[in-house]
Amino acid sequence: MAQPAEKVTLTPKIKYLITIGCGVIVANLYYCQPLLGEFSRSFHVSEESASFVNICSQIGYGLGLFFIVPLGDMLARRGLLIWMHLLAALSLVAVGFSPTISWLYIFSVFVGVTSTACQVFIPLAMHLASDEERGKVLGVILGGLLTGILLSRSLSGVVAEYFGWQSVYFISAGFMVIMTFLIWKYIPGEEPSFKGNYGKLMRSLFSLFKEHSVIRESAWIGACLFGAISAFWATMAFFLEKPPYQYSLSVIGLFGIIGAGGALVAPFIGKITDKYGPFKPMRAGILLMLAGYLILFAGKSGIALMVIGIILIDMGLQSTHIPNLSRNYSLLPEARTRLNTIYMTFFFIGGTFGSSLGTVAWNKAGWMGVCITGILLIVLGAFPIFIRKQKSLTL
Repeated sequence: MAQPAEKVTLTPKIKYLITIGCGVIVANLYYCQPLLGEFSRSFHVSEESASFVNICSQIGYGLGLFFIVPLGDMLARRGLLIWMHLLAALSLVAVGFSPTISWLYIFSVFVGVTSTACQVFIPLAMHLASDEERGKVLGVILGGLLTGILLSRSLSGVVAEYFGWQSVYFISAGFMVIMTFLIWKYIPGEEPSFKGNYGKLMRSLFSLFKEHSVIRESAWIGACLFGAISAFWATMAFFLEKPPYQYSLSVIGLFGIIGAGGALVAPFIGKITDKYGPFKPMRAGILLMLAGYLILFAGKSGIALMVIGIILIDMGLQSTHIPNLSRNYSLLPEARTRLNTIYMTFFFIGGTFGSSLGTVAWNKAGWMGVCITGILLIVLGAFPIFIRKQKSLTL
């Protein structure tokens, strides 16, 4: 018989399984980014048309966040995770067999929807973690999630270079099957906290958003900042494929590893948040992101500048994202999955918007346009952090 989650502590085994699980499932969303140029050539479409594969994945992620993830408060998360991983495996296989770019768009939406399983993992870990270590645990798990994002780009580029882009998705489908077994074996059962039907569950999202200013403010900050970094990642492959660099797919994929600084600082940021609250790390993160984009303006002058810029914007995002999300989890323990849904829905709406803006900026104004777009989005996200009083960022 499944043991209720209230009687289960966050053991190291469960914590690291969740951490790895987050990285493996979220990677599905980002395999496409180094492959956009390859999609353009394989399906004989323009770069602009190929870039919509990334946008479709993020649209699917947004849909999954809003319509599927809230079920984590209504259903046992263990069962929900098992079904999401199985459906993810099917979606990935379908992507690999896509006969046209239109089918690739459709199946990419399904990949995005199922990839939101990581946002079911995180509230489960927060539920099991003690109050004193919640920020630290969140930092570790988000570090794993970010590592999955970064390594996905590297794995995607290298595998596609030698075995074809379809093999990337077939391999990932195998990962999903393995994770399904591990979830079934090790993730504890639980008694859902929400009593009611799906309609009532969804209506409660709007009530929570209306009643809590912290939720509204953190959602705005997260959307703007993820939009800023998405504008870069959505266009990086196009930039690096052209002079002066003209890099291959495998080399472009390796640029994902460069952002590992964000994963390395994530646990440290979690500890700072537990000790000092969200305000200090969030301000520092904004400054790091701005510095990174200012350096990226000179990206054509040398690859070292590109590397430094990527490290700074990724570290800056984590320095704002972790404390911004952590303060949401402290509001209503019984509604953590729904609070996570609200925040992450806006977060990835911002990412989709930023990817779209970045693509338009690339087509209209090149790399300079992408950098300007990123800086403008950072400034919009920084407004409540620097202009509003410090108490607005705390509980």
